[in-house]
Amino acid sequence: MPKYELKKTIEVAKLNSRTGIPMGGPPVTIPFGAVIEDPELAYDYGKFTFLGQLYRCASDVLEAAMESQPVDAAPAPPAPAPAAPDPGEAAPAPATAAAAEPAASATEASGLQWEKLGSSPHLVWRTKVPGGWLVTVDQSVVFYPDTDHQWDGTSLS
Repeated sequence: MPKYELKKTIEVAKLNSRTGIPMGGPPVTIPFGAVIEDPELAYDYGKFTFLGQLYRCASDVLEAAMESQPVDAAPAPPAPAPAAPDPGEAAPAPATAAAAEPAASATEASGLQWEKLGSSPHLVWRTKVPGGWLVTVDQSVVFYPDTDHQWDGTSLS
């Protein structure tokens, strides 16, 4: 059953689900971005299902409001693979655990001197900043207040 997203708000009439005849009453507003199912365009009216209820509106209104591609259409093809490097070029370095460590060039550029701390299963680094230390634990960064920078790096107490 095809599903389409609405690209604008429309007003519709609710239909009896058994007979398909309009039930009367004020028009129902179907909002922009709503997903409708099983649209059928026939003659002057278009029928569709929204949240399990059957509705209809003018065919031209329904056509103008529906996206051109179904929501459940096949995804776009993946991006092409990068071209093979020239034999004369150096190959890029493989990704390793070292990539998670602060890069030396970034350290030099920022003026921060990162120090690796011995810690059991976690990768922990620290650097002096005004008022304390910036500490990275795995991929999180926290601030440890220590105005005199007296922390010896062995414990946080």
